[in-house]
Amino acid sequence: MLRTHVAALVLLGASVVHADPPKPTAPPAEQKFCPIMTKDEIDPKESKFETYKGVKIYLCCDTCVAKFRRDPAAYLDPKFVPALAGVELPKRGIEQQFCPVYRDKKISEKDPSTTYKGVKVYFYNATAKERFEKDPERYASAEVLPQLPKK
Repeated sequence: MLRTHVAALVLLGASVVHADPPKPTAPPAEQKFCPIMTKDEIDPKESKFETYKGVKIYLCCDTCVAKFRRDPAAYLDPKFVPALAGVELPKRGIEQQFCPVYRDKKISEKDPSTTYKGVKVYFYNATAKERFEKDPERYASAEVLPQLPKK
């Protein structure tokens, strides 16, 4: 019986030794753009950064650093910070992601807002809010404002 167990262990060990070695995983793509001002390029050697769960999040300017610190969950997006892929991220507090006036700038529920057609609309800054309020039909679209009532 002991021989049977030893033989089984030898065979098991042999199959493990001959198994395919693990394939190396490709490193995540480097971050190229600010996760707040999404068209502004960052330079990892020069840009300021914040850290989330060990991941460096590079930001293009002091304004973005302040916005990130105020509400990090709003800006944690693997599309803009590839190193966040696979990291468990907190839920955003709102469905809207981008400013309807400055469409390449992400927003947070802590940013300026107004009510339009019965729903809260958020803006990158007070200037964007003023522009929207002067001509909301110019900026309001379901593409950027998913919280708008469906027609």
